Amino acid sequence: MDADDTPEARPEWQVRLEERWETIKPRPFRLTREVVPGVLQVRTRGSRAYLLVEDKITLVDTGNVGSGLRILESLNEIGRSADDIRRIMITHSHVDHVGGLPEIQRHVPAKTAVHLLEAPEVESEEPLPNPCQHPLVARLLERWLLRIDPGSARVDLRVEDGDSLPVLGGMRIVHAPGHTAGSISLHFPERGVLLVGDALQNRFGRLMLPSRLFSKDMETATESVHKLADLDFETLCFSHFRPIITGAGDKVRELSKALSA
Repeated sequence: MDADDTPEARPEWQVRLEERWETIKPRPFRLTREVVPGVLQVRTRGSRAYLLVEDKITLVDTGNVGSGLRILESLNEIGRSADDIRRIMITHSHVDHVGGLPEIQRHVPAKTAVHLLEAPEVESEEPLPNPCQHPLVARLLERWLLRIDPGSARVDLRVEDGDSLPVLGGMRIVHAPGHTAGSISLHFPERGVLLVGDALQNRFGRLMLPSRLFSKDMETATESVHKLADLDFETLCFSHFRPIITGAGDKVRELSKALSA
């Protein structure tokens, strides 16, 4: 270091500016964000995945095509590896949730679980169903969806409502159809956490039903909200929105009541 580069040699204003920059400069970009201990949100292409971290890891959803490497990078961020993933849970079979699954399965020896109604779509050699409910928009999206279709993926376990798995003190499968026929939410009673996939939206601080444009049956989606409102939880995690850390159960019950009025 040159003598002129020492703090004593630099003008005081420059030293103060550099100190100020150290406090306000952007933090390094990270793919992972801790929601609550043991539950990490991962930035994937087009949505969010989750890592449920214990001695082994459960991955929830896999983002769009091309998200596989991001998920593997997220494991490196937390000092873990692909071999630590024990299982993969898919909340529903839209491409922004299963698009990265074939890629992940090439690197991860974990078993994949999907609701029994949608397992055939994930395993099929045929393209995934078009999720758009508006006929004109669906037709406009068709060519693009075919271009990004991930192809078939392996399903090792078909789950249904009420099934339990030993994750974070007990993970209960809650069938919450409407957005798709086989949509599931994941409830962790011991942790007070609910992962809803796309069964709910949290737009501009307001909890609401899933997108009408991409949901198969809005009446059934409303019934699923009533079902979720009966669960006990404090933290609510979404696939496209910021989580609600505290008081989420009360918010869902308020929405359920409003939908019944």
